[in-house]
Amino acid sequence: MLGLAILLLSCSQLASQIFLPALPQIADSLALSTVQSQAMVTGYFICLGASQLVVGPLRDKFGDRPIFFAGQSTFIFGTLLCAVATTAELFTVGRVLQGIGAAAPLLISRTLLIATLSGPQLKMAMAQLALVSSGVAILAPLIGGTLAYVANWQFIAWLLAGYFSVTAVVGWWILPIGAYVPAMNSIRPKYLLRQYGQLLKEGQFLAIAAFKWLPTFLYLTTQLYFPFLLQQYFQLTEQQFGMVMMLPMSGLLIGAFISKCLHKTMNELALFAFFWPLLIVSAMCYSLLPFSLFNALLGYGFIMVVFGGYFAAYMQLLGVHYAAQAGSANALVGAVELLGFTLLAVGCNAYFIHSLNDLAWVTMLAAALLLFAWLKLLPQRIFFNDVFQHIARKVVGNRE
Repeated sequence: MLGLAILLLSCSQLASQIFLPALPQIADSLALSTVQSQAMVTGYFICLGASQLVVGPLRDKFGDRPIFFAGQSTFIFGTLLCAVATTAELFTVGRVLQGIGAAAPLLISRTLLIATLSGPQLKMAMAQLALVSSGVAILAPLIGGTLAYVANWQFIAWLLAGYFSVTAVVGWWILPIGAYVPAMNSIRPKYLLRQYGQLLKEGQFLAIAAFKWLPTFLYLTTQLYFPFLLQQYFQLTEQQFGMVMMLPMSGLLIGAFISKCLHKTMNELALFAFFWPLLIVSAMCYSLLPFSLFNALLGYGFIMVVFGGYFAAYMQLLGVHYAAQAGSANALVGAVELLGFTLLAVGCNAYFIHSLNDLAWVTMLAAALLLFAWLKLLPQRIFFNDVFQHIARKVVGNRE
């Protein structure tokens, strides 16, 4: 099941990231402004977020296979529209359908492991999923930039359609038919709204979700700002941009690998605390170091390390505390993440972020909010986490 979860997650990742290096090329081809071309990216995330609110409960009630097939078919059709698009309107429709369809493979990739594994096996599988997911995120900009340079952005869409079609066949063959949550009897809007409302009132749910929402917000904000900043200021081609973006994106893999190693001795709260200072370091790279390509990528790289390090820990906490409603809980986190925080990222780029120093302030604010969320999750009886206690015992033992 881990291999299938990786395959499903990669679909959404590729659709969201592989076009990023080609944004200026898409803007020229379809006569779009910078803001309009950025909207092609954010529109995908907004549709993906909204559709998750429906797909999550449907998955809980009817199971993975029928929901996956319906979503993946929509995903493929939207990708084909992007491939043949010659106008901004047709490309927009394709991206909208991509966002709607991508909710199924994305959600199922997150809930499949929770439904089939438990205990140490689940924790290890989550860490491995985070590692491979990070690898895809690193390669996607390079692949997109290279293909846009040697061919064009339409060719990228054709390749994606083929990849998604293969995934549809594999998913249909492997995914079980039945539902994992037999008690999920109602999918009426009134019931779903009440269920989502109850989750949003829980401080624990909001605090856990913050460790997914805020790193994603920083990622989206930077990804919207960097293509035009770096390609215009440093005169990078699409291929060069894809190559240099591999450097900060490798932080995802580094963070996921460190998280996997530390999972043996640290709990999830300890991991959140371990990676948090890197956000402050990132802000310092933006604000205190001279503006250069290396310093900009370095600051972004630290954010990606945090993003990669938090992924498995966040999934583990959410899976443990909300296993009975995994589809709905993940859907709500994804919807708020991609609706609210995508719009916030767009707003920051449009009205606030005009330099790396502005990006530093945004990063500092996100770090402060994450610290507050961590304190909310920290049990009152625990002041030191598992690792700090272990170190303290070692020190006392040595003195004796």
